[in-house]
Formats: sequence, C-alpha cells, structure tokens
Amino acid sequence: MHKLKTITLNPAEIARIRAGHPWVYSKSIASGDSGIEAGDQVRVVGPRHDVIGVGFYHPDSKIRIRIVRREDAPIDSDWLAWRIQKAIDYRQLCYPGRNVIRLVNSESDGLSGLIIDRYDDAVLFQISSLGMERMKDSIIQAIRSVIAPSILIERNDVSNRRFEGLPEIRHIHESSLSEEALTQFTVKLAGLTYHLDLMNGNKTGLYLDQIENHELSKPIIAAHPEARVLDCFSYIGGFSLTAAACENTRSVIGLDQSADAVRLAALNAKTNGVDSRCQFIQTNVFDWLRNASSGQPDVAQDPFDVIILDPPSFTKNRHTVDAAIRGYKELHVRALKLLKPGGHLLTYSCSHHISADLLRSIAFEASLDTHRELIESHAFYQAKDHPVVPCVPETFYLKGFAYFTNN
Repeated sequence: MHKLKTITLNPAEIARIRAGHPWVYSKSIASGDSGIEAGDQVRVVGPRHDVIGVGFYHPDSKIRIRIVRREDAPIDSDWLAWRIQKAIDYRQLCYPGRNVIRLVNSESDGLSGLIIDRYDDAVLFQISSLGMERMKDSIIQAIRSVIAPSILIERNDVSNRRFEGLPEIRHIHESSLSEEALTQFTVKLAGLTYHLDLMNGNKTGLYLDQIENHELSKPIIAAHPEARVLDCFSYIGGFSLTAAACENTRSVIGLDQSADAVRLAALNAKTNGVDSRCQFIQTNVFDWLRNASSGQPDVAQDPFDVIILDPPSFTKNRHTVDAAIRGYKELHVRALKLLKPGGHLLTYSCSHHISADLLRSIAFEASLDTHRELIESHAFYQAKDHPVVPCVPETFYLKGFAYFTNN
C-alpha cells in the first residue's frame, strides 16, 4: 500500500477521539494533505503530529473519517481477520457454543461500518461505509478463513448506505441451499424453532439484540395465571412465541404491519406447537390500539395481563426526537387503556436518541393521562453480542422496562 496521507485534528476534538470514539466530523479537522479521495485510508494525527489512528475518509459524509485502527499501520486483510477473530472470541466468552449470534457489531467492535451475523452455517454481513466497501474482498476472505461458513450472504440492502453514496445490494456469495430455501431458513434458539428470511428479513432475519429479553419476559408472563398477552410489533414472533410457550398462557395476539412477518410468525407458532394459543394480525399497530382502546366493535378486547411494546426506531437523529416522543406517548397511553389492573407493560426503545430516562418519563406521563399507577419492576438492555462501549455512547441504544400496574 502506498504511504498514507495525513489529516490533523483540531485541539478541541482531540480528547473525545483519543478516548476511543471513531467518528471524526468536519469541524474536527484542522488540515489535511492534498489529493485525498473518498474511501482512502488516512493517518489521523493531533496538533503535535502524534498518531491517533488510521481510518477511512469520505469528504461528502457527515462522518468525515471513521477511525478503525489505533496505531500507525494500514488496515489490511491480516489485521481485519485478527480483529474479527477478536470479536468472535468475546462472543464465545458470553455465549459458549452458541451459533445464532451477532459476531461483529460495527463501532462496538472497533469495525465502524461492518456487521456480521451468524445463523448456524449461514453468515451474513452488512457494510455501511465506503471505506469498508473497498475492503469487501478482504472481509469476505476473513470470514471464510475465520468462520468457514457453508452459506455466505451479502445483505448490503440497508438505507443508510446512501449517505456514503453506495448502492443497495443483496448477493449470495456461496450457498448449499436455494435462494427460496434461504427465505425460510430454520434455526433453533432458546428452546424455540424459528423460520426466518435471510434474504429479505429486517436486520438480517432476527432481532438478535432482543434474545435475552425474550428470556427475561418469561417469569413476568408466568406470574399471571391464564395470561392474555398482546405483542405489539411482533415481527416473526420472538416475544409472542416465548409467551405462548409458557404453560400458564391462555392466548397471545401479535400485531405487525408486515404481511411477510405475520406469515412467518404464524408458521413459527405452528412449528413450535403453540398455534392454538396464537393469533397474528397484519395491521397498523397504532390504528389497532386506537380502535381497541376506544371500544370499536371489530377489535374490542378484554383487558390483557401483559402488553409488550417493541416498536422500530421512531427517530434516527436529534431533529425528529419530538415527533418520536409523541409516537411513543400515544403507544403507551393506548396500551395502558388495554392493560388489566395488576398487569405488566413491557416497553422498549431501540433508538439511541431515546434515553432510558426519557423512556421512563414517557411511560410516567402516559400513566398520568390514563390514571394508572405504575411500579417499575425490571430494566432491560441489548444482548451482550451487541456490546456497549463507554467511549462510544451510540453503541448503547436498546433499553426497556417492565411496569406493574396497581390499579
């Protein structure tokens, strides 16, 4: 590789970046060598020319540099393989022997712009930065050498690639199965069998960050004899199946706007022998809750013992937080109107911009509006294969709470 060109940072930004944050914004840059092109690797230095690290440069991105390597050396195939192996080693400490898992979680693992998920013999990767895109051949080589999967799928179909000027791509690099079979791929996890769509499913097929929270919901549901459970934004049935598998559960209703998700959730319920307890409805969740809580005859419901709110992220940036708060508030108000006295509300947010304290305040304000008394009984966070790195606050995004209603 040719000699790396250098970019010098402003003194005001040094502390944050030297502490480990990988993102360098335009305001953080004091000067740089000429001729640096989009996607190039650059050496990042402080005002006294001390090397902070090496990263990928993009002049048109909000994040001008993504620092990946914290030493004065290029990002090459051998280093990538070492870093991926290091991330995998951490997962094996957390979940020995588990093969349905997130192996690399971008900034959480010092590999900004790269995600790698494993579903048994299938490995899927997503790239969201131009620099990592240029390293794609090396990433594929590293995955093959470190993991050696029989199925390797590129799921570069995420919308945030457009911010780096990248097209959306979905490609099977190798597979022992047909593309149709990959849309109903089967895995076993936490005692349940899931059919999932590796080619088109949200994220890469499962919400792996919620797996531990599925398990943590069991004792809450088990506390309610003959439990009636409402799972809002049920996707392919993670919380719903977990609830239905509890012996005391009488019925589960899962709501989701996606027809494909509802179809897979119903299939998963049948596969796990709990379909007699489950009903999955394709609907706009807000509309359904609004109609049910206002007593509309077509969706009128008896109160539920447990209601789960696990919506998609309502905000990707600070500018839309106010609108997101209004959406979360409406969800909570409608849910509390349908919750039985002595019931539990489980609520989650997967947006970094909705803090734990803000989510708490939303639930509290909804309780005031509905005259419900809430007791916080549990707190939830993202699974350990989505590590939280203190120097990168953005890595902490998933939080949730269980609230018991006294009245």
